[in-house]
Amino acid sequence: MDLRERVLNFIDSLIPPSERHTNPLLYRTSFLKIALLASLSLIGSFTSFLYAYLDLTEGDLVMAVMEIVAGAVLLLNPFVARKYRNLDLMATVSLLLLSAIFVVAVFDELPEDKSSLIWVNIVPALAFFIKGRRGIYWSLGFLWVHLTLVLSRNLNVDKDLLDAYLSYMVIVVVFYFYAWMSERYRSVWESLARVDSLTGILSRTAFEEIMVKEVERAKRYGGKLSVILFDIDNFKTINDTHGHLFGDRVLKKVANTVRENIRSTDTVARWGGEEFVVLLPGAGRE
Repeated sequence: MDLRERVLNFIDSLIPPSERHTNPLLYRTSFLKIALLASLSLIGSFTSFLYAYLDLTEGDLVMAVMEIVAGAVLLLNPFVARKYRNLDLMATVSLLLLSAIFVVAVFDELPEDKSSLIWVNIVPALAFFIKGRRGIYWSLGFLWVHLTLVLSRNLNVDKDLLDAYLSYMVIVVVFYFYAWMSERYRSVWESLARVDSLTGILSRTAFEEIMVKEVERAKRYGGKLSVILFDIDNFKTINDTHGHLFGDRVLKKVANTVRENIRSTDTVARWGGEEFVVLLPGAGRE
């Protein structure tokens, strides 16, 4: 197994069960998000160690130790997340420590080098990508902390600082609407992946996700579980004789008939073509 395969397998192992979609598009979205989180942890760790080295050469031992600890936490963060399958904790730790690193980087240069203020704008971009619309709280919180430190250090609130804050707020607004649209489109993708567009019942992909959970539940608690798989006899003849539009009406009628005659705990889905499947938790063969 080469390095690329090892990295891909490691990222795949970080995906929690709730994010393991059988739909390729949704799975890839989760995979890329986790890959970014792992990359940010690695980059943040390297940056922390670099700042620690620079502070050691300048004789600032306390700051160097803090940066070494932050770098170690970021480096171990993906491994801890893989063990406990807690992706949200990994995202929170990464975002918190990276924000702290950016604050240190900025105030280490102020007021002599105000070009470092550009690093402030990275925080909202990361916050919205990692936390979605909840990134608004992180972004505004970071801005409040930054302004508090500016005032506590008696730094001049000049044109450069105001420009930095203005660009920060523009980025916050843009990324908020981007995150909002992304979440809306994601819900549309999930809906399209779960529902069969012709019959209105669940798709095969959604059914397989439910079936995996029900099988695990039956194994754990020893309950009964039955599956009915059936198709429509002579469906090709129906299409050839009456046309495909009439065949579609037959499929819809069959789907509605089954849906109206099963329990609320049962699940019906279109398996493919003229095939249907029904999952019955707690039901035996009889």
